[in-house]
Amino acid sequence: MKIKEHCGIFATIGENSVKYTYDGLKLLQHRGQESAGISYIEDGIKTIKGLGLVEEALNEKEVLQIKSKFSIGHVRYSTTGKTTLQEAQPLSNEKLSIAFNGTIANYFEFGNYSTDTEFILDFLSKDIKEGKDIVHAVKHFMDIADGAYSMVILDDKKRVLAVRDPKGFRPLVMGKIGESIVFSSEDSAIKQLGGKVLKDVLPGEIILVNPDGKILSDKVPSTSFHTCAFEYIYFSRADSKIDGVSVYMSRIRLGEILAKNHPAKADIVVPVPESSRPIAIGYSRESKIPLEEALIRTIVSKRSFIMPTNDKRKSVLEEKFGIVEDAVKGKRIVLIDDSIVRGNTMKRIIMLLRNSGAKEIHVRVGSPMIKYPCYMGIDFPSRSELIASNKDENEIAKILGADSIEYLTVDEMKQAIGRDSLCTACFTGIYPLKRNYSLQVMESVFNR
Repeated sequence: MKIKEHCGIFATIGENSVKYTYDGLKLLQHRGQESAGISYIEDGIKTIKGLGLVEEALNEKEVLQIKSKFSIGHVRYSTTGKTTLQEAQPLSNEKLSIAFNGTIANYFEFGNYSTDTEFILDFLSKDIKEGKDIVHAVKHFMDIADGAYSMVILDDKKRVLAVRDPKGFRPLVMGKIGESIVFSSEDSAIKQLGGKVLKDVLPGEIILVNPDGKILSDKVPSTSFHTCAFEYIYFSRADSKIDGVSVYMSRIRLGEILAKNHPAKADIVVPVPESSRPIAIGYSRESKIPLEEALIRTIVSKRSFIMPTNDKRKSVLEEKFGIVEDAVKGKRIVLIDDSIVRGNTMKRIIMLLRNSGAKEIHVRVGSPMIKYPCYMGIDFPSRSELIASNKDENEIAKILGADSIEYLTVDEMKQAIGRDSLCTACFTGIYPLKRNYSLQVMESVFNR
């Protein structure tokens, strides 16, 4: 059994449905780069999917010929080292199709399923076969499921449902493009397609859109919210808002607090592109140290954090960055990154900067130390992979080759983001799940 994906989902009900879903997936490409797929209604549920980026996985000319008014889509990254068309989403049968972002932490309790998405599809299908309507089937699932999930569901009655788990781990947004109703993992995709954002899907909310466009909303009880802090720090586009909180402004404040509480004597501030840029801007503004774009990210590079194997991550790193030598030679550098997980990227960047003549390198990180596994859909299931799991800042600096390294505290991060209702499990080891699973049990399950 394997931990699965932190992905992007999009759905459209109305004219140009499949085109909008296809375009929406391209705008969510940063959330998953290994496979893409779309399910739609055309004499029943049809699903097309493939491996690679959206434009590689799906033939645009063929996609745009589909005239269905009902579609859901998915972009995926796997965390298992196994990328197969069988595991690509949406996952569908004759009655239902599911596109899912998150991880069901307890799906292994319900049978020998290869993925948690397979479990969701089978669970809902059984309930519907036994006579439950789709909303009650989803409520039943939400009652027994433990973990993170935002998902869109398409059924054979031309209905689309959007569902967000009661803790609100993963973002999900509702909007309109023209007269079409859309759902997206991030509001930035809706806005870029010329649409209007209507609302965030609330934690525990189920929104059903009927074939005629009539919208029904239901909700299961939700007592505490725990939106993933990494959505603000790393995953989401900087032009997105999550539950009304600006990702860009959160990152600016991360940098400002980092400069105020974790200063370094330096000549320039250098961001690790891309998501660290606003953090570096905030650091530069607060510290009055000028910012230099001394790291150049190659256009062809993918996000190494979401590569499925260490070999693939390392091959990406070799072609990922160029150095502006004139900007760094003889300089004391504050190197800003949003997070450090395994340390592969940072270690290589520091080596490149040293080779280009940097005098000192002081790393400042816009997140707390990642010490614990995540079982809510992020790619670090094993403590052995985490550089900060059992090391202090001095030890980490020595391993990476930095002159110093400092991280934000959890309280500083919350202050910067502007909300307390965050999941901080990877920093604190406190998991906001229904049951108190031990780390040993979860690691043994998810690393099989």
